[in-house]
Amino acid sequence: MNMEMVRGFRGKIPGNKIAVDMSITGNSVYDFSCLGVDCDDKLSDDRYMIFYNQTESPNAEIKYESYGNGARFTADLSRLPASIAKLVFTASIDGNGTMGEISSHTLTLETESDTMTMNLSGSDFHSERAIISIEIYRKDCWRVNAVASGFNGGLRELLRNYGGQEMTSPPEPVKKVILEKGKKVSLEKSSGRLGEIVINLNWNRGNQRKRLLSAFSKKDSAIDLDLGCLYEMKDGRKGSVQALGGNFGSFDSFPYVSLDGDDRTGDVSGGENLRVNGSEISRFKRILVYTFIYEGIANWQDANGVATVKCPGSSELVVNLDEYNTSDIMCAIAMLENVNDETFSVEKLIRFFPGHSDMDSAYSWGLRWEKGRK
Repeated sequence: MNMEMVRGFRGKIPGNKIAVDMSITGNSVYDFSCLGVDCDDKLSDDRYMIFYNQTESPNAEIKYESYGNGARFTADLSRLPASIAKLVFTASIDGNGTMGEISSHTLTLETESDTMTMNLSGSDFHSERAIISIEIYRKDCWRVNAVASGFNGGLRELLRNYGGQEMTSPPEPVKKVILEKGKKVSLEKSSGRLGEIVINLNWNRGNQRKRLLSAFSKKDSAIDLDLGCLYEMKDGRKGSVQALGGNFGSFDSFPYVSLDGDDRTGDVSGGENLRVNGSEISRFKRILVYTFIYEGIANWQDANGVATVKCPGSSELVVNLDEYNTSDIMCAIAMLENVNDETFSVEKLIRFFPGHSDMDSAYSWGLRWEKGRK
């Protein structure tokens, strides 16, 4: 069963296994947290403050993963310590801005039999810099409360509300940098070397009604974005890595770039990932990261795509697919270029094309393209 949650909504949670997806669209960087709270409404244990670089609770009852401007929490409520009476799911702004300035905040709670969705916008808030989205609490069974209210003082004020002033300060978040079009940022090295570079693409997963309609009407079909790249080596070898045509590449051997899977609907919380072997940087000249619409109408605004470049020791680079006025199906996202065989510079492109060959020509790659299928 699918239900819409509004502020103040309360309901029972069937079963014990849940997944909570949270995302915000806006011009800031957003962080998402899950806090374990006791019966006195105080933080029960700092090991149950799941956010930033703490990806799971002590016994993996709660797990966390981030993607672009979103995050997913999975939890087995039956395994939580008896001291935890409530799980509080929060969103906060890292840097400037307020929740009143966001475009949208979507939260989806998946239980063993139900899906509950809450959709909010900036008009639902004012000067808050951190909000409690929902609480999941014990009361004869596990229940959900859609709180959707917050704190002007940000995450620290929110933590103080639960006794956080008595606890060790939360770990510093991984710094995120939102790339501006045409600007280049170089990846930083960790321990003197460039490690694995992960380029993630995630997009709006839509809703159940849209998926049902897609079976009957192409107009309403869900968008399937594919992530891929063109690579050029110093020895002149060139090629592509993408799901179309089955060119998934290889991380440990040529071309030292690999694609993980193929998310056909956007339902995979981690989206799609390209992995670049940074230890082989001396072999590379440049890498062009792109995405294209394999199925569905060209509606980039609804897709709300976000690409994130992650590298150990470096800030996360966020590339928002934030230009929409086009019916072209292909988007060049970013260019990675070798800098003195030490690192890659990353440049935001966001340039649209009718197809692969047009993009190839614009960046002088010189490959031959044929129609393919997955």
